[in-house]
Amino acid sequence: MGGSFDPIHLGHLIIAQDAIEHFKLDLVLFVPARQSPLKQSAATATQEHRFEMTRRAVSGKPRFAASDADLQLGSPSYSIDTVRLLQDRHADDFLFWILGADQIAQLHRWHKIEELARLVEFIAFERPGFHCKPDAELPPHVVIHRAPARAIDISSSEIRQRLRSGRDAKYFLPGPVFDYIKTENPYR
Repeated sequence: MGGSFDPIHLGHLIIAQDAIEHFKLDLVLFVPARQSPLKQSAATATQEHRFEMTRRAVSGKPRFAASDADLQLGSPSYSIDTVRLLQDRHADDFLFWILGADQIAQLHRWHKIEELARLVEFIAFERPGFHCKPDAELPPHVVIHRAPARAIDISSSEIRQRLRSGRDAKYFLPGPVFDYIKTENPYR
């Protein structure tokens, strides 16, 4: 499961848990992106802060793990490069890429989507305000498993706005992430 995780929040963890249960996955790796080439702006928190928040969010959860694979690669972050690295680390595993419906709409724009789709299958969760269908033609071998998401209206951008305006974000975040933000203040 790739993403900016700026910050990682309860919605991310719920989607991962739903993926494990719905698709019988053994493990979900949370992979913070160095810099998404399809996002206009860079992440607000540094990659070190985002990885540490992700690591803390999944710590002690046996079927969740944080991976720094994308952070070890150069910018921009291309999923194809991350998947190749993950394949080297998990050679005996079949890989899926979990994403939200907002990303399905622009999947045709992903770098080397033809090759990426030969290495992974996608698991797409519905998201409020987005449909789970590609806006453009994709190569015929792209496999997208669709799954309904829970109606959880939590976003990292709302959490950052709450933190900047002095409003509480405690109940949007895993406890260890909230504690980290309070002590390290990555959003100052």
